[in-house]
Amino acid sequence: MDTAAVKKVNQEVCHRHPEMAGINPKVSQQTEDRYLLLYTKSVEMAAGRKMEQTIRVIADSQGNVLKLSGSKG
Repeated sequence: MDTAAVKKVNQEVCHRHPEMAGINPKVSQQTEDRYLLLYTKSVEMAAGRKMEQTIRVIADSQGNVLKLSGSKG
């Protein structure tokens, strides 16, 4: 996946999840034209505890988001 496609996905993720601004995703290829991008950030809770937040994106090689899901764990 080229840099321009990753940048396009980053814009969509940051639009939907502004807290992920500035996070570089881990990119892995699933098929010839599909990629998995994982955005992970540690978020501090009210009681001082930390929680990992992960945004999982399936995108094509042009940077079009096919599926986006989030988890807090």
